[in-house]
Amino acid sequence: MEITQRASKDATVLDVNGDLTYSNRAAFKTAVEQVKSRNCQHLIVNLEQVRFVDSSGLGLLVLMSQSFKLTQAKFSLLKPQSYVREIMCLANIPKMIPIYETEGDALTA
Repeated sequence: MEITQRASKDATVLDVNGDLTYSNRAAFKTAVEQVKSRNCQHLIVNLEQVRFVDSSGLGLLVLMSQSFKLTQAKFSLLKPQSYVREIMCLANIPKMIPIYETEGDALTA
C-alpha cells in the first residue's frame, strides 16, 4: 500500500493506493495519526485507487473517524470504487462516515 499526503483547500488529503487490509493497517494508522497530530481539522481519505477493503480495514476507518470526532474535526472518504463501496454499504459505513464523489463536495460539506 502506498499513501501520499497533500494539502487541499482547508483540508489534508491522504491518497491511498492498494488494499486496506489487516496486513496494511499499521501503515494507514500511522499516516492518519501523523495528520491528526498536526491538528488537522478535516482529513479526506481518497480511496479511488483502493481495490479491496477487509473487515480490519473497515474497522480502522471507523476508529480513525471516531478519533477525529473526539477533537471536533472532520473525517471523510472520497471516491471508493464500486466493489469497495458495496462492502462499505454492507457494513453501514456511510451512516458513520460521509462518503463523497468529488473532492470539492468533501471540502464544502
